[in-house]
Amino acid sequence: MGEDDIYADTVILSRPEDLDADRLGQYSVRENAKSFHESIIRLAKIGDDLRLKGLSFGGRVLLIGGVGTDFEAFVQYLSLEIPINIVRPRMERVLGRPDSTRESISFWFEFAKRNAPSILYLEKIEYIAPAQSRESALLGIEAEGTSWVNDEVLLVASTSTPQLMDAELLSVFNHTFVSESATLDDRVRLFEAAFKDREDLSPTDAAELSEGWSFSETQHLAVSLVLCQKQEEGQIPREKLEQMIADSGVLPVGRKRAFEHMVTRIQGLKVPSISSVETEYPDEFLDQLYLLAVGENYAETQRVIEALNSSLPLSSKDLEYLSEYPFLMKGTPEDRLTRLLRAKKNNDRLRRIMGR
Repeated sequence: MGEDDIYADTVILSRPEDLDADRLGQYSVRENAKSFHESIIRLAKIGDDLRLKGLSFGGRVLLIGGVGTDFEAFVQYLSLEIPINIVRPRMERVLGRPDSTRESISFWFEFAKRNAPSILYLEKIEYIAPAQSRESALLGIEAEGTSWVNDEVLLVASTSTPQLMDAELLSVFNHTFVSESATLDDRVRLFEAAFKDREDLSPTDAAELSEGWSFSETQHLAVSLVLCQKQEEGQIPREKLEQMIADSGVLPVGRKRAFEHMVTRIQGLKVPSISSVETEYPDEFLDQLYLLAVGENYAETQRVIEALNSSLPLSSKDLEYLSEYPFLMKGTPEDRLTRLLRAKKNNDRLRRIMGR
């Protein structure tokens, strides 16, 4: 049995015609791929000039994003637009056979060159080449010895935990694209497609109410909402839709406050009562806490204070926010507004001083 036979089952080859051209990908990630593709097109025009200047286009891309980011949209866009093959490791083989990863890495690069033009796509690269490992060193050497100009091979790697990678390996990549959570545009486009036959569901409202959610979490939410009973007449009110999202059973892991609120609930804890807040936060300390809240999210702090001051029942989103900033419940409505405006003024002044 030859070396190719030993490592062939660790890799998958996908050709452009094998891909689903109608796949609903994350729009902002596709836009990053479009930007990178434009660089490749310009390279064809000025590549000789770059070489004369001693510069090179390696074609090595690192995608960094939160859990649930649709990295797949990046490589699929390039594959369909260039067009170009996709070569990727079988992660179940990599994780199941850690002792053979070093040998497999060399095979992947060679396989990508044989099937050029191609993208070698390494998802969850921190598991393939963890920090301070021989795999990391070997991957860096193989990557630097492979380029689009010489081999017609692009290297695209993705990770949600770049802190688990060696700095030396991170420096190998020529281009880095960072995605935090799904953008409003990402979510609106997804919900528009999902709600195509559901006039009772508002894509805009659903997108605004899922701020901070990842793309995969938004997909799960879209499925949950579509499976709900259709309202016979008119559009579902925003307040009811907010409650439907809260009751959907979809956990936005990437949304820090939501996750912490869930942990608080399963531990049997509750949002502090107003009387306990009065005792816990002395008056002279409140201005500093308001400044902290305003600095992190002024619009949301203002909205929750307005909800508190209205004396109406608080929504699940309000309670989630108050679980992180319970001091907002202290004082009269006038006190809250005064502290809010004072904190906003001080925050703006600090930003001007810091040049932001």
